[in-house]
Amino acid sequence: MPDIIEIARIVSSGGIIAYPTDTVYGLGCNPYIHNSVKKIFELKIRENKPLPLLCDSIKSALKIASFDPISLKLAEKFWPGSLTIVVPMTNDSLKTITCGSEFIALRVPDNPVTLSLISNCSGYLVGTSANISGTKSNHSASLVMSQLPNLDAILIDDIENKSKESTIVKVEDDTINIIRSGSINSELIQNIS
Repeated sequence: MPDIIEIARIVSSGGIIAYPTDTVYGLGCNPYIHNSVKKIFELKIRENKPLPLLCDSIKSALKIASFDPISLKLAEKFWPGSLTIVVPMTNDSLKTITCGSEFIALRVPDNPVTLSLISNCSGYLVGTSANISGTKSNHSASLVMSQLPNLDAILIDDIENKSKESTIVKVEDDTINIIRSGSINSELIQNIS
């Protein structure tokens, strides 16, 4: 099994990897290498649906996006964790993963192995589910390998809780909108104050 440093080197040189998160197996690459991002769209058979980005900390997220007070409060309460927050992007060089949108979906996962990998990838890693679009998300490396056999590397580690995908939210006009229900109960999200 390749180690985290070796896998991070593969990512920095343009490789596509699969890795465990706190929710499901992720498919990732360096978000600044446009050809790698395009390859993820091809592998997933995914069209015009933006890819989420995993960060190693709130501090890293704040370097590339603008958080309103409610979004920041959500990040402080639920990160690291299974909440993805859609916020305005401040780094135009990430528009390949957002399909040209001014907004980006960010998350800090609650898995020490994943966080170590992301930190070794300069703080950012594309974090879409490691599966063909429209199929069930994968919780094991063997399922990922059978569905996506042409990856450059896979980090094998157990996903302990085998939970649902992350909950996705976007704050608009001081209202928290749930874009996708997932691991975090919507009542918990709506009750932040």
